[in-house]
Amino acid sequence: MRWLLDEMLPRALAAKLSGLGHDAVSVQEVGLAGATDEEVFDLAVAEDRLVVTESFADFALLVERHLSSDERCVPVVFVRKSDFSRGGGLVAHLAAHLDEWARQHPEPYLGLHWP
Repeated sequence: MRWLLDEMLPRALAAKLSGLGHDAVSVQEVGLAGATDEEVFDLAVAEDRLVVTESFADFALLVERHLSSDERCVPVVFVRKSDFSRGGGLVAHLAAHLDEWARQHPEPYLGLHWP
């Protein structure tokens, strides 16, 4: 799976997912720290990457706009860090969860996903 991790997620998550065989980058790694959600989404579309974010409202609007106007779109996977272990285990738990989701959805549909 090709992931683009939004900036509220730990940078270390990209390395952990890469170690599990995924192609994962964080927005910080690609020079988009502080970028708008639209800029992040546009890069994901250009590079054919799934976005992983906690920003449901903003990305839901982007997906809806792209799908309703027949523009290129990508899957967007929403996570809530608060649903996962704290105390240093966040990266490992998120990576395992996304890895399992990717195995169950090898060809995810365009649009919104709640793993």
